[in-house]
Amino acid sequence: MADTHPVIPRYPAPDPGVIRPAAPADGFAEVGSGRTLEADVVIVGSGPGGASAAWALAETGARVVVLEEGPATSRFRLNQAHTARYHMQEGGSVLAHGRAIFPVAAGRGVGGGSLINSALCFRTPESVLSGWAELLEDERWGPEQMRRLFEEIEPIIGVSITPDSVAGENNRILVRGAQALGLDGRLAPRNTPACAGCGVCNFGCPSGGKASTNLTFLPRAVGRGALIQAETRVHTVLVEGGRARGVVGRAFHPDTREPGGMVTVRADRVILSCGALGTPRLLWSAGLAPMLGPMVGEGLHVHPGNAVMGLSPDIVHLWKGATQGAYFTHPDLPGVLPHTFSAPPEVCLLAMGAVGDKLAEGLEMLPHLCGIIVMVSDHGRGRVRAHADGRLDVRYDFTDEDLDRIKAGMAVTARVLEAAGVSRITAPVHGIGWRDSVDDFTDALADRTITDFTLYSSHPMSTCRMGLDPERSVLDPAGRTHGLEGLYIADASVFPTSLGVNPQLTTMAIAARIARGIAGA
Repeated sequence: MADTHPVIPRYPAPDPGVIRPAAPADGFAEVGSGRTLEADVVIVGSGPGGASAAWALAETGARVVVLEEGPATSRFRLNQAHTARYHMQEGGSVLAHGRAIFPVAAGRGVGGGSLINSALCFRTPESVLSGWAELLEDERWGPEQMRRLFEEIEPIIGVSITPDSVAGENNRILVRGAQALGLDGRLAPRNTPACAGCGVCNFGCPSGGKASTNLTFLPRAVGRGALIQAETRVHTVLVEGGRARGVVGRAFHPDTREPGGMVTVRADRVILSCGALGTPRLLWSAGLAPMLGPMVGEGLHVHPGNAVMGLSPDIVHLWKGATQGAYFTHPDLPGVLPHTFSAPPEVCLLAMGAVGDKLAEGLEMLPHLCGIIVMVSDHGRGRVRAHADGRLDVRYDFTDEDLDRIKAGMAVTARVLEAAGVSRITAPVHGIGWRDSVDDFTDALADRTITDFTLYSSHPMSTCRMGLDPERSVLDPAGRTHGLEGLYIADASVFPTSLGVNPQLTTMAIAARIARGIAGA
């Protein structure tokens, strides 16, 4: 399937009135532990997939129970270790192993990854959807029908283009530089209708300006009778008569991890929405993977990326302004999406290598530092399994083609920064250091290998992909697993291919469509 660039529609001005306030904390813990409940549908996971599915099903009158491993209420603090402990799977310690070792981030808590993502809301590129519709022989996944879902979901989560008033200088630098080169550079669509430009989305929004699922889909579902229990780790999918009939999990204390009572939910339908890491992990640890075919946990895509940073003559303060609020595309680099990022001062210093005797110089440079992430729609693939103790086992194999595309994207990004007036350029790549010209920077990248790059990913996908052939996919185009009746999956793991853009909005739309199919709506 061809790589592509995002096409951004025109959005209306943000309307904070569409964002309902969060339900009371006890509204997200109504099930209680040590109990057995009956439901029409039980959903495991409350992030973009699980929350959207819960909303879509509850709207039809279905009895819905959502179980979530993470905490019931947000535990936000401007501290990476704290965020990792409470709102990232396995404490933020998930590493992919292969030709290179790099972290793969995935969220947890009532709201899942939407609590700590950057809020970018790109629609699925039409060329990707056309390919999916052809692959699945199902026009429900084509551009026209998916467009209607995007148009329905976007107002609920408050999607609008990042306003210049909160963009911050780092985002403006990207737009100025890209447009100076005649490239399509612009402020990005985000679900932040009341954004204050804090630049700390990845720690959790402190102002309530980001419309994460705990403020949007989940209160709507609770208002229609859904029950949501947090701090419960599901370990078993009940199978009776060759059909999924519910799940079993154990509640635990969010701080001490002390185990509590068992929670059993019996239901006619089970939806797994634990994400592209958590869903295959559960299937493997629960012993269900073999009956679902050979592709459970296979085909992992991650959107790998690396950063380019520069020194602006103006004050930037990389930690201020909308997180990932701007992007650009290049016609010769389909599937490469450079976009901005924000980071706290201490992270910036580490990325520059400004430690020890270089700290003083780093502190002087710090206010002028700007940065752009280069992300690629990857052709490499990996796999997800579960260790004997239930922890994730993630493998990933880079292709030389993807490394070349990352380098090409970094070179073009350096040109964009130069066009915006940036004087010196660097990257968190071994042996690069600060370079005074783009040509010098590009030449220095040329012989770097994959192990020289400081890689990162927060977009795992495609580990339980949809398809028609049970030997090459895990579920059919309706979201039903091939090998077990009554079991559905609705999260980023179902993507048939790498997406090429940030996956939040696509995940929400896919989950809503699968859920409505279950309800017959």
